[in-house]
Amino acid sequence: MVQARAEATRRRIVDAAVTLFSEHGYSDTGLAAVMDRAEVSKGAFYYHFESKEALASAIIDEGIAQLLDTFYEVTAAPAPALENTVRATVRLAHMTQNDDLARIANQLRQALSQVSSAGAKTYVYATQGFLDQVEKAVAEGDVRADIAPADVAETICAGVLGCHLLSDAMGDDPFARLARTWRVLLRSIVSNDALPYFHDFLSRTLAQYAQPTNTPAARKLTGAGNSEPSIPV
Repeated sequence: MVQARAEATRRRIVDAAVTLFSEHGYSDTGLAAVMDRAEVSKGAFYYHFESKEALASAIIDEGIAQLLDTFYEVTAAPAPALENTVRATVRLAHMTQNDDLARIANQLRQALSQVSSAGAKTYVYATQGFLDQVEKAVAEGDVRADIAPADVAETICAGVLGCHLLSDAMGDDPFARLARTWRVLLRSIVSNDALPYFHDFLSRTLAQYAQPTNTPAARKLTGAGNSEPSIPV
């Protein structure tokens, strides 16, 4: 019973922080506001988290774990590895736009990666996940064998993470950026004969997930209530 109450209190703190970070940003949210929103005492807060940075690290861990679980779920499907990799990156982009925990965790990861191991270690997990898929894609004949799989994986990881970083900073469409990034990557890693198929696969995958977001930045760019913007692929 005591453990259940403690877990419920921790959950309220994390949920309150995610909401407030989403509304006001990490820097402009004080711990007092988190405690008030979570309806917990200072003692209860510090029982679970020693600092604001510790709370942020917990959010990163939980949100990134959710994203990694989704990545491995998608890439475990009985489909070619390169197709699964493309599909996974698009689905993760959808999550970071529509799931508050995933979105805030991703933003905190970007902001705190140089000062928090919780942010930095996700790059290791992401690169390894891409490497596993690239090696399978090489074996399946979809990715060129004359390029080192580790180089391909690092380039995919950098490109995908860069899309999120730039879209968050610019307040624009992450799916359009992801489409452009994948088109450049595909021209580099697949054969000319296979390129039309994978471009078509990318377009079809984006069409499944790339819906306009309802973030303040997106509303500012598109205008609230305007018709849905198209996704250039």
